[in-house]
Amino acid sequence: MTNPIFSAEKVSKSFGVVQALSDVSVDLRRGEIHAVIGENGAGKSTLMNVVCGKLLPTSGALYRQGKPVVFHTPLDAQKNGIAIAPQEVSLVPGLSVAENILLGAQEGAGAAINWRRTRETAAGHLALIDETIDLDEQAGRLSKAQQQLVQIARAAATSAEIMIFDEPTAALTSRETGRFFDYVRGFRERGGSVFYISHRLDEILELADRITVLRDGCFVAELDPKTTTKDEMVRHMAGRTVQAQARTSNATNAEVVLSVRHLSRPGEFEDVSFDLHRGEILGVAGLIGAGRTELGKCLFGVTAARAGEIEIFGERARISHPADAIGRSLVYLPEERKQEGIFPLLSITENMTISAMDRFKSLLGLRFNDMVREVDTYIDRVRIKLGSPSDPITSLSGGNQQKVILARWLMKESRILILDEPTRGIDVNAKVDIQSQLRTLAGAGLSIIYISSELQEVIDVSDRVLVMHEGHVKGISPAGTATQESLLATAMS
Repeated sequence: MTNPIFSAEKVSKSFGVVQALSDVSVDLRRGEIHAVIGENGAGKSTLMNVVCGKLLPTSGALYRQGKPVVFHTPLDAQKNGIAIAPQEVSLVPGLSVAENILLGAQEGAGAAINWRRTRETAAGHLALIDETIDLDEQAGRLSKAQQQLVQIARAAATSAEIMIFDEPTAALTSRETGRFFDYVRGFRERGGSVFYISHRLDEILELADRITVLRDGCFVAELDPKTTTKDEMVRHMAGRTVQAQARTSNATNAEVVLSVRHLSRPGEFEDVSFDLHRGEILGVAGLIGAGRTELGKCLFGVTAARAGEIEIFGERARISHPADAIGRSLVYLPEERKQEGIFPLLSITENMTISAMDRFKSLLGLRFNDMVREVDTYIDRVRIKLGSPSDPITSLSGGNQQKVILARWLMKESRILILDEPTRGIDVNAKVDIQSQLRTLAGAGLSIIYISSELQEVIDVSDRVLVMHEGHVKGISPAGTATQESLLATAMS
């Protein structure tokens, strides 16, 4: 066995009374892809933030080539050949792609930047990831997938020997994911080493040489991808066997609560028609660029349709603003949870109650005790794991943040719920938990539109699946008889 080029020994990290890591040891060998998996809140990102210098450990030690190192900043780690492409996009939106890739490391002498050489160098790094992205385009104008790829190229531009990838494929298409895998394998063949975090267990099994499992901030197991299975990985992550809830529904025979006819928004989607029934989960599937998110935002009034009609509970609805949709009990949970879903400076209680504050008003202000009791009820109802309701929303894992947003709209007594990529970046156990709760809510009469790029996920949770491709509805299939292959065939027909 070769000596590790990097190791963390008995690393612990606490935030006040919250223990995020407890005596975790992990190492990395030259030319290795080492996956780190676990549920949301297991400590994966905290560990990687210690490795890349964003956090100082409370206790424990780091070693580079067998020598102890201390990283006070990410620059310290970068000087030791370590770079990270984080899950959350952190580009400068007003700068070009080329400027973002070489930010702080532009080519030139002294204070003079050689923009031609900078552009050429950036082009070389980007070509390894995706040569179709325009180097001169502002980063803020790119799609989320393209921004993720530019961020990966920026990490590559540091010439690091150790790369950390945190959920790198969450926003990527299958083509982009394939190109990225080629890059990672090429990096390994050139002697590079990778820490790889992902909730997509199939790609872990495809890419990794070793797998470390964390649970509740502790090391649980080291697995061999050649001999382990997804079921075994999930058991270690969750500490128990995770089972999906059986699907039973007669919702398609119930009343129509939302009727969409010939809805169009040129450049995004055209001539979309469908019905949503009371207590039904209608999946919306399709490849990236199909128009799914655009349709959801239009139904919620974020953007305006140019043609078509919407009926809600049998009445013609003119929705030109989200307030119009909310007033008709139709709400939307956005794909970009951190940018568009949560209020990061507010507490869990404030985030949950912000849509229903009028229910707690009195002549003397807010009835705070009533608010706390209501929040406690929904914490139990949707099974949110938290320290205290007064903690900031950012203290929660992604899955629990999603549950807070869901509780927000349940507290508003919404009757139609549009969910856009509700389980992106969420671990297997939290995903199954959220899907199980959605089935329960649908059984109680809530109607749900479930938008996801994960075809199997759409099949598992939905009653019917509406398939979109390039802005057009290609068909609607019963989920009980659908397969990933049949949905793709429908999309491409």
